Amino acid sequence: MQQRWDFNEERQSDLKTLIQDLVLLESPSGDADRIHQVMERLVEDGATVPNIEIAWQEHEGQPILELHRGQGGALILGHADTVWPVGTLESMPWREENAEDGLRIYGPGILDMKAGLAMGLFALRQLSEDTPFDFLVTPDEEVGSEASRSIIESRAREAAVVLVLESGMPGGALKTARSGVGDFVGEIVGVESHAGLDPDKGASAIHEAAQQILWLTTLANHVLGTTVNVGTITGGTRTNVVAGQATLGIDVRVQTAGEMERINSTLAHPPVFDKHTRVQYIGGFNRPPMESNPASHRWFDRARQIWRHDTGEELLGLRVGGASDGNFTAAYAPTLDGLGAVGNGAHARHEHIEWQFVGPRLMLIAELLRAAGRSGR
Repeated sequence: MQQRWDFNEERQSDLKTLIQDLVLLESPSGDADRIHQVMERLVEDGATVPNIEIAWQEHEGQPILELHRGQGGALILGHADTVWPVGTLESMPWREENAEDGLRIYGPGILDMKAGLAMGLFALRQLSEDTPFDFLVTPDEEVGSEASRSIIESRAREAAVVLVLESGMPGGALKTARSGVGDFVGEIVGVESHAGLDPDKGASAIHEAAQQILWLTTLANHVLGTTVNVGTITGGTRTNVVAGQATLGIDVRVQTAGEMERINSTLAHPPVFDKHTRVQYIGGFNRPPMESNPASHRWFDRARQIWRHDTGEELLGLRVGGASDGNFTAAYAPTLDGLGAVGNGAHARHEHIEWQFVGPRLMLIAELLRAAGRSGR
């Protein structure tokens, strides 16, 4: 793979050092001190970008870092937290491996998304000193972004385009649409009784839960991309007691706002199969769907042209089931996701990046930042 930009050995070494430093700073979600250390390392390197302004905020005890210059331009989104607990490096160390398709680098959080953070910062170095941008680094994407959602949406309203540094898909494909994610709990209350002496005086919450599970599966719509998964079930106390309570844990994925509304309204008024039990569903969608629209299509077409010009290859845009902070921004600004490192194994023990894609990705991010700077809001 070739590209116009001279991603020389010195630049590669500098970038690899920054990525390694970030990976070695373990930063699980919820550990504000360790997440702050990752952000401080980004500030150290970001201070070399001309005319950059650095701002810190704290939301719900969690640090949020903002690196920005000027007004308008692109919003770059990244997160400093990972799914890996402290100590993971002992069994999953930083490791470089020469594979048939080139260098692979392994480590906890390298793909999701320490490498993406470093690449976003390096892309800023390629810009002219007057190109505006806003680089927002958040602490809690892996756990729902409750502390950072408000500032993410606020900054998206002011952006010409949002560039999300989550990992790319195989071959470098971008993520142009994402499913919305719903997290619901079904609470079923029955009537306890002795299973041997008075079975007819009871109303089993577990039996009702079984009927509810069958009903929940009918809410899926594979044509529209809606999935419903009952992932956990608990209930009852003893085998000789008619169960007085049961709980269902449910994951729902939708691809459109219309399907999100349908699921919400349906679960608000569920059927009850045993009139002696009570059923309610609590929870909701923590991320709306990231839907494609004409504005995001135009930005994706621009990304395709850049990628083709610099690599000679086609850039694909894919719909994926997972969610990111791009789900929040898509309602306010055109959003391109998956602009970070390319590799495999996010959240898995074989998590790694493919180095051959790093140079072209840096050029793509930089060119999109330039285009956003020229377009204003």
